[in-house]
Amino acid sequence: MDSLNLNHLKCFWLVARREGLARAARELHVTPSTVWAQVKAVESELGARLLEKRGRRLVLTSEGERVARVADEIFALSQEVIALTRGQQVRSSPSRVGVVTSVPRFVSGQLLRPLLARGRRLSLVHGAATEMLGQLASGGVDAVLSDEPNTGEVKATSTLIASSELSVFCTPGLAARLAGAFPRSLDGAPFMLPMPGTTKRSVVDLALARLGVRPDVVCEVDDSALMKALATEGHGVIAAPRLLHDELQGFFGLIELGSLSTTVSYHLIALASRSRVVLSDLVSPRALERTRAG
Repeated sequence: MDSLNLNHLKCFWLVARREGLARAARELHVTPSTVWAQVKAVESELGARLLEKRGRRLVLTSEGERVARVADEIFALSQEVIALTRGQQVRSSPSRVGVVTSVPRFVSGQLLRPLLARGRRLSLVHGAATEMLGQLASGGVDAVLSDEPNTGEVKATSTLIASSELSVFCTPGLAARLAGAFPRSLDGAPFMLPMPGTTKRSVVDLALARLGVRPDVVCEVDDSALMKALATEGHGVIAAPRLLHDELQGFFGLIELGSLSTTVSYHLIALASRSRVVLSDLVSPRALERTRAG
């Protein structure tokens, strides 16, 4: 197959998005049987089954879901072309970015802000790394923002877009109690850590072990917002990227004790052939990295 009949594809797309033959037929001003014939034609052209009957309903197959998502972009772009030739304002379709939940919201905001500043429309979804990579593979998102590179589960490229030192933060009152030779002053200090088995926990554990520090783990938390709230109440020290310095100090009243002498990194994972996220629009690691004195 060298080309695809877009009229056939549009019939399938309307059936998928209008949830039925009758609605698609009314919109196209043809009979449902005509629409169905064109749906079968596009299935024949693609060599894939896109719709299947369940009872009295037509539902998308997994392949149909992927094709429908690409068709969303094709017909959105066709509307842009029409608007452009008529001298109308072109409203581009959004870039769909999956954000792994372990990436702090403030950090993801910092990283994606340049896209918004350049007028790019974004559609953001949050989820676990496996879920977001699955959506990338199926075409549900154009790229994934993650705090670790692609693990190989999906054939995609990883681009490092930012890195930051990992520091420890706590209330001024607790900092006064821990005054001394840093980082030895952290030995036996109350710590709140991410849950065991997570990448974030492994990074912190390795950093503390490298420094010869044995903290008193008072709490293990799987929610970064809850951890910050508990730290604000003085329950313990937390480890966080230095990129969060302004947020932790300004919004939570936490001060930085010092660096753990390790870095965390953030990656954009994308399928090179399909990504609509322009890497050059994202800030560089050097632009994002804080150069504050410890």
